[in-house]
Amino acid sequence: MSPANQSRRFKSVSIFWLLPNVLTVAGLVSGLTALRFALDGRWSVVIGLIVLAAVFDALDGRTARRFKTSSSFGAALDSLSDLVVFGVVPALCLYLWALQDSGRIAWWATLFYAVAIALRLARFDSELRDPPGHSKDYFTGVPAPASAFLLLVPICVDLEFGISWAREPQYVCIWLVTIGALAVSALPTFAGKRVKLPVGTVLPVLAGGSLLIAGAFVQPWLTYVVLAGVYVVSLPLSVLRFYRTRPAPGADTD
Repeated sequence: MSPANQSRRFKSVSIFWLLPNVLTVAGLVSGLTALRFALDGRWSVVIGLIVLAAVFDALDGRTARRFKTSSSFGAALDSLSDLVVFGVVPALCLYLWALQDSGRIAWWATLFYAVAIALRLARFDSELRDPPGHSKDYFTGVPAPASAFLLLVPICVDLEFGISWAREPQYVCIWLVTIGALAVSALPTFAGKRVKLPVGTVLPVLAGGSLLIAGAFVQPWLTYVVLAGVYVVSLPLSVLRFYRTRPAPGADTD
């Protein structure tokens, strides 16, 4: 065996390189398992698993940046996982929940959302990795995990309040198309990458976080709907802040 082949054979991989990819795969497994429970109609488990997948998705990128192990392989794996977990799986779950017997338009709406997430991820992958200073605080369109989070709101409304119209096919189809359109829109949405809190707000934020965690255990579906409502309210606020703080053309040199 030549020295070059022997070197390739025994080349090692750092555990710190492997960890972000393990988190990505864990998120993918969680999302696919959610689809399995959707086939059994266990919707509370479905939502829990997709939320868990979103947590893994939030951790993998931060872990890669923390250990400086970002790679093209990890980025590609993350995009493919996001397409499945936050695009295909939530759309099929909503279809199984309310649209199976609703004909072609319902299937078209399901496809529209899944394709919209694919296009949104393709745009994200093609964007500059180091955008100008002002743009670093914003995403273009609603991110894939947030889109999946919003998409599942009708199921939570049904579980918490038992409102029958939340399961009406026409409303569910409109919801699928609306969230898909937000995902591929040019809407600037808060990224939260560089948020810094004043020292005086630390304790109130911790207290609010503890209430949120308690609510997630005591009233999970109500907490879910409230969080979704807060996020929806933040969308026009993010647009307003983006255009109010945007520097004049040619002035943003960061």
